[in-house]
Amino acid sequence: MNYLETFQVEGDNRAQPFRMPVQWVNRPNLDFRGFCGTIAAGTIRPGDELRVASSGRTSRVDRIVTLDGDLLEAVSGQAVTLTLADEIDVSRGDMLTAPESPPIHARHPEAHLVWMHDKPLQPGQIYLIKTATAVTPGRVTAVQYAVDVNTLEQKQLPTLGLNEIGVVRMELDRPISFDTYRQNRNTGCFIMIDRFTNATVAAGMVITAAPLETQKTQFSGMNTDQPEEVGGPSRRISLSEASISGTGVSVFDLTGEWGHIEFDVSISFLDYLGKGNRILFRLRDLGQLEAVAQLAYEHTLSFEFDRTAKGVSILIFKRGTQPGNRPSADDGTGI
Repeated sequence: MNYLETFQVEGDNRAQPFRMPVQWVNRPNLDFRGFCGTIAAGTIRPGDELRVASSGRTSRVDRIVTLDGDLLEAVSGQAVTLTLADEIDVSRGDMLTAPESPPIHARHPEAHLVWMHDKPLQPGQIYLIKTATAVTPGRVTAVQYAVDVNTLEQKQLPTLGLNEIGVVRMELDRPISFDTYRQNRNTGCFIMIDRFTNATVAAGMVITAAPLETQKTQFSGMNTDQPEEVGGPSRRISLSEASISGTGVSVFDLTGEWGHIEFDVSISFLDYLGKGNRILFRLRDLGQLEAVAQLAYEHTLSFEFDRTAKGVSILIFKRGTQPGNRPSADDGTGI
């Protein structure tokens, strides 16, 4: 019995890169500003350098404050308040990390999802995604496959029902910081919450950032070997379903295109969007925004604008599509 009570169930993660999700910004007066949270991994000491995962800003730890007094060292599992040497922007939901080993910061995680609600998963519906200390609206864009728990066979299903487990691709309204669940269970997990009932409908374990964060879908008619001079003739780019690989969210990279561009849109491309798929256009600069916006306007498509440290992107999709490719009453264009 003594062995069972003292057996170490989880491995010691003190040697892992430092992670502390910020739960609360403590500012009782003008002379004190501390960041409260539970250390999810690693070890921290006064003088150590920290990085804010969302902004990339860095500073050094000034003090490690606890109810029992300041500490010379804090380790994983301890709840502490950190004060920094510099005044940098840190809010609840941010993550303080080791600068040499930052977490993934992205809008499109790929994850194992365990569905726990009687009502099946609705791909495209907005849920609240709660990570360690942050809550972000998001949606499942595609179910890659479901896993048969008895045979471990991978099954192609459009959704997940009660107690079903599958691999999904997700799209969040803003980037969040996370590790893979294999690397860190505390920063690699999340729950999904129904916005209207506040019921917890699913639990998730992050596998990685979805391929659209790291790979580029190749489209026919694109050739970026020779940049075109600004002010030259319009570059016409063909869009068709045959030129798109996969389902869910595909990437159209325009960062290598120079000069004015126009799109030739086929019916198969519009049908592809009508099935609930989405296209993420990555722009070289704001000068390309007009062509993508014109595409959305002419074909009554909706779009979302996103600006990150890596650049500008536009997500194009058809609003109000339902299973069976039947449009709903809302077929307008908008954000």
